[in-house]
Amino acid sequence: MIDFVAIGHVTRDLLPAGATASGGTARFAALLAKRLGLRPAIVTASAEPAPDGVAWANVAASISSTFENRYTPTGRRQWLHAAAPAISVTAIPPSWRTAPIVLLGPVLHECAPDVAAAFPGALIGATAQGWLRDWDDTLPSLVSLRRWQPKPAELARLHMLALSSEDVGGDDELAAYYACATPIGIVTHGAHGATMFLHGKPHHIAAYQATERDPTGAGDVFATAFLIRLWETGDPFAAARFAAAAAACVVEGIGDAALPDRAQIIRRMADDAIETPRHASR
Repeated sequence: MIDFVAIGHVTRDLLPAGATASGGTARFAALLAKRLGLRPAIVTASAEPAPDGVAWANVAASISSTFENRYTPTGRRQWLHAAAPAISVTAIPPSWRTAPIVLLGPVLHECAPDVAAAFPGALIGATAQGWLRDWDDTLPSLVSLRRWQPKPAELARLHMLALSSEDVGGDDELAAYYACATPIGIVTHGAHGATMFLHGKPHHIAAYQATERDPTGAGDVFATAFLIRLWETGDPFAAARFAAAAAACVVEGIGDAALPDRAQIIRRMADDAIETPRHASR
């Protein structure tokens, strides 16, 4: 039986000096779920190899969605070099549709929010990052901010939506607008913690101290850890503290090799107590 299903493109990331690596929200999420003792699966469209120990349903694809981050004096600029096909509900194996936890992790609009309807009994979360991106048809293309305008019916099956302040160019009002579209919304702010919106009411979630080496995937780890712990406890504040500790662990290493297990997260929580979440101004 599958416990956790992640849906989205597994990507090819172009690194400095010509190196490459597999990436994407769905990959980070499934590997973290495995580290936390769940039986994970990925539904994707990708030319990347399946991660060890993760069930894999792949739409036929000759290419992977391919990204490159270029760092300039004015900040990071992201480029898209290739785009894999979309993922439809028909790609989801029937036996996986009883999974209790599902994360939609689009990177390029490849799965629509209404894919959640395929999992009628699940706790369902999504990362909004891929729905907030735009690009030119001619590739390679600079990735820009998309003014996403989802209809309420599209998000009706989602219990949680997560995004980062970077995804909306630092626009706090826009981030809050998206976060309030589902019962639980989370906006991460890197080392400054996160804001969790419970039915529209904001609460500050403090970050655990960390020596950052690589921020890649930190938001994906936060969303995944939060969703899993929420399913286990039913307590969004306990889930948020667990997620903040998981994110602090992963930024101290490089790539998915730094994904923590449950013992590491609990140890971080015990060794570095953070303040109680508080009401935040909007």
